[in-house]
This record gives sequence, structure tokens and C-alpha cells, in this order.
Amino acid sequence: MVLCGLVVSAGLAHLTTPTIVFGFFLVCRAIYGLFGSATGPANQTYIAERTCPADRTRWISSIAGASSLGTVVGPVLAPLFIIESFGYAGPLYAFALIATTMLIIVARYLDEAPILATKPPLRSDKTARGPPWLRSNFVPFIAYGFLLFVCQNALAQTLGFLIIDKTSKERPELPSPDLLRMAQGHIEIAMVCGALASLLALWALIPIFRMTPKTLLRWGAGLASLGSVSVALSPDYAIAILGYALASLGFSLARPGFIVGASLSVPMKEQARVAGAIGAISGVNVLFAPFAVSLYEVFPPGPFLLESVVLAGLLAYACLSPALRNVGSRVSAE
Repeated sequence: MVLCGLVVSAGLAHLTTPTIVFGFFLVCRAIYGLFGSATGPANQTYIAERTCPADRTRWISSIAGASSLGTVVGPVLAPLFIIESFGYAGPLYAFALIATTMLIIVARYLDEAPILATKPPLRSDKTARGPPWLRSNFVPFIAYGFLLFVCQNALAQTLGFLIIDKTSKERPELPSPDLLRMAQGHIEIAMVCGALASLLALWALIPIFRMTPKTLLRWGAGLASLGSVSVALSPDYAIAILGYALASLGFSLARPGFIVGASLSVPMKEQARVAGAIGAISGVNVLFAPFAVSLYEVFPPGPFLLESVVLAGLLAYACLSPALRNVGSRVSAE
């Protein structure tokens, strides 16, 4: 983050050409992603090794809720750090300072409690051999999670174009700059509604109703599918925003469901490898999501209808797959 800030500062000071600044920024951003991508798997592994299966869903959903809260608070705080001394690089330096503070807190106060010595559910000695991504009881969760992430990213990347087009149809008399400013406001509302729906799922619905992974896998895919259909058939941007919020609610239910299910499908010593595999699919799926934008250019409702079909298939898969259907059925024996 500091390197990104330095590059932005160099660009603002016109120390080199924009092309070189952009190239260095890409390199610094890649370095940030290289190390930052380990945060999620590390959180998941730490929780899995120190919680019993009955509590794992609640704690993992709480961590995911904190991430969703950051997507709401971050854009609000960032403009406050744009000060005269640093300009637009100010937020980068500020967040780097916050991250350094958290590093010190974690190194000093994070409790390295004894790792739980537990017996994994839904496993046998025969299925314990081989890497986790090749095991029959682990592959269904990876497949479910990969398709879920693809649909979520595709929806997020195409929603903005849909809202711009809906706003343009409702206010065709506006000049292009005013139209884009109005559409930007609608997009910001949609993002906030989606983040709030995620918080509702992760910090309210899951702990209050003590939802199990099996329940989360089904309700999450079903609600996300319904939300995608609502976006596809929305007559205006307001209905599209509501549909996006509903889909975000579903995605936020399904994500901890498949993460906890994957965690329960392997022994304790392999939790880090499972967390790494989940982190990998959460990144690789971004490469496929842009195809939704290309489909939108041909047929605007197309990507949303396709996402709905895929998510409906995930709902059926969660009901029919033995691994997903029986996840957590032997939790008490762990």
C-alpha cells in the first residue's frame, strides 16, 4: 500500500510519464495482492483450528461480515484522507498506517490458543489420501464455490451498465455528464444496499437462526437466483437495486455455507490447504466474470438470466449432491 502511495505521489508530482506511473502502479498492486490474498485463508484457518464445528459457521460469517462492513465504511473514510500534503495518495498512506497498526496488534495480542485435536466428520481412512481438491467429498464444495463467485462477480460488474441504461431511459432529456452523475448516485445506492444486505445475512440471520451449512447452501443459492431474475426483469433502476440487494443477501448466506462445509470435509491438519484452495477460486473466478459484460452488450438481460439459471442449478446441486446434502450431519462426532 505504501508503494502504491509513492507511485501515485510521483505521478501527481509529474516526475515521469503517465505510462510509467501506470506500469509501476500495476506492479505495486500485484505485490499488494500477493501478500494481501493470504489474509482470508489465514483467518479461515485460524478459526477452523480453534472452533468446534457447531460454532464455526457463526465465526466465519462474522469475519465475512467485517469484510462487508469495510466495503461500506472504506469509501466513506477515503475522501477524508485526501489532504493537501499528499493529495489523492493520502488514503493509500492512511490505510497503510492502519494496516501497520493492525499488524502490531495481531503480533502482540492475538491468542495462539492450542489447536483443537478433533476428528473430521464425513471422512474415512480411505478418503483421507491425496490432495484435498481431488477428494470426492471436497470437490463439490469447490465446484459450488467457484460458480457462486463467478455469478457474484458477474452481477457486480454488469449491474452498473444496467443502471446507467435504466437511468438514461427514464431521463433521456439530460445531457451526458448530468446523466452519468445521476447514474453514479444510483450505483452507489445499489452498492450500499448490497453491503447492508450482506451484513444482515452475516451478522443477524445466521447467528439468530443458527443456520447450518446445509441450510445456507440452499437458501443462499435460491435467494441469489431470485435476485438475479429480479434484476433481469426490472422495469427501472429502483427494482434493479432491490434485486441486487436480494442477490447480495443470498450470496452472503451461501458463501459461509460452502466455506464451512469444505472445512468440515477435511481433517484439522489440512485446514490451511483447504483455505488456500478457497482463496484461489475466489481470485480465479474474476477472470471469467468479464464475459458477462460482453453478453450484456448483445442481450442486456442475458447475463442476469444466465446467472439465475446457474444459481438455480447450484440450489438443485445442494439438494442432490451427497456431500452437500449431508454436510454437518455428523458434526457432533468431530
